[in-house]
Amino acid sequence: MPIAQQGKIFVNKEAMIENAKTRDYECHKKAVERGQQTFTLVAQDRSSPKTIAFWILENIETAPAEKLHEALFEALIMREHPNRKNAD
Repeated sequence: MPIAQQGKIFVNKEAMIENAKTRDYECHKKAVERGQQTFTLVAQDRSSPKTIAFWILENIETAPAEKLHEALFEALIMREHPNRKNAD
């Protein structure tokens, strides 16, 4: 998980990616069980990081810090995807 130190955030990237594999599946599974609609963002879509950034902005005052850090991490990883393009 991110660790704040002197105004910077340090992340164990490999651990976050491994954790995301299980977490994403579990979140989707719980939403479906509750009858909630879901929408998946993929790294290849150029708008994904901006969409996540907007979610962070809208939830900055109410979401737990860990969830905000997680969202920012995902957006930054998506931004680095080598084959980004506009949505199909």
